[in-house]
Order: sequence, then C-alpha cells, then structure tokens
Amino acid sequence: MINCLLIDDEPLALNLLEDYVSKIPYLNLAGKFDEPLKALSVLQSQKIDLLFLDIKMPDISGIDFFKSLIYKPQVIFTTAHTEFALDGFELKALDYLLKPVSFEKFVSACNRVKDYLESKKMNDKDYFFINVTHKLHKIFYGDVLYLEGFKDYTKIYLSNSSAPLLVLHNLKYFEEQLHQNDFVRIHRSYIVPIRMLNTISRKSVTIGNKSIPVSDNYRNNLVSLVQQNPG
Repeated sequence: MINCLLIDDEPLALNLLEDYVSKIPYLNLAGKFDEPLKALSVLQSQKIDLLFLDIKMPDISGIDFFKSLIYKPQVIFTTAHTEFALDGFELKALDYLLKPVSFEKFVSACNRVKDYLESKKMNDKDYFFINVTHKLHKIFYGDVLYLEGFKDYTKIYLSNSSAPLLVLHNLKYFEEQLHQNDFVRIHRSYIVPIRMLNTISRKSVTIGNKSIPVSDNYRNNLVSLVQQNPG
C-alpha cells in the first residue's frame, strides 16, 4: 500500500481527490488537510509515501511547504496555475496535475508513482559488484568510506581493507550508480557516504581522521542531502 496525504485549501478539490483515492486499490488515505501546516503532525509521526499537494494556498505555498520538509515523500502537485509547473518539476515531483483533475490523469499519475516506488524497492540492495583486475568484487555499501577519482580510475576506500580498490571507472560512473540519497559528490575528486561523515564545514568534511575537501560547486547539494538525512 502507498500511504498518501491530500493537502488543498479548496473543499471541492479536496473531496474530489478523496473520491479518486478511494477508487485506487493500492492507495491508503492517511489524512486530508485544508492547510499544509495541519499535515505536519502526520508527516512527523507516520510513514507517508506520497503527497497530493496544492501549490497556491493562502499562508504558505505548496512549493515552500515541500521545501521545508526534512523527510520528503514523493509528491504530485495539483494546481490551476500552469506557471508553477517548472517549480514543481525542479523539486523532482513525479507529476503535475492541472485542475480540474480528471480521473484518467489521476490514475496515470498514481501508476507512475507505484512503478517508481516498486523499482526503487527492488534496487535497494545493500551491496554491489565491481570488476577489479578481471575479478568481480562484492562491495557492501556499509563498508565504503569514500571514493577518490583519478581521471579514468577511481579508488574505493573500505573500512575492512587497508588498501583501496583501484577500479577502471571514472567518478562520474559511481555518481550515477550509487544511491543518491546515501552518497554525495562533494568535490570533482571525491564522493562520500553521508552516514560516515563526522564533521561538516564550509571547506571540508571528516571521515574518521581523514579530512576531505568540499568544493563550492557541490556544497549546497551536500547541505541539502544532510538536512534530508538527519539520522
């Protein structure tokens, strides 16, 4: 089941979405709210997978409300204003529904969320295999300390090995392959696992007794991901 919340200040739109949700067998309505801030207690106390979130509301916009969340569910923005579409997609919304929302488009958007969450669940293994000198090595994500890039090669430093693995893949390859909510690129030469960070400053992070530089180009993304993964 996909636990969802409805947030919309228009009663008719809220009731219509509630009716639509009731017709989708894999959706579970965990709550509906006419103001975003009223939904905070549910978001903080329950596992919510999906928000149906109106954008233009009196006290705080759906965009600003979603940005403020530490733990961000998947989101489908609903609005009568097409000019907000770009803002919604920049926040990685899985869909954007223009009011009045038809049931056909609602079902299509929900199916997209369902497919995405199922695909993500299948890919949530705790290890990966990598070719090192003609042998496949099984690497557990939890053992990775950090990755250091050297043009076409990458060194993978592991907690259970005194020497790093030298792999014939550039750092961009690992940036695209590793779990993006767990690993973050902080420099043209470094990717680090968020869980291993001991300290974070404007210019560097530390992992154990190793200090690793943070470049200006990657700092904002690092801060954003750390705020989403407070522990």
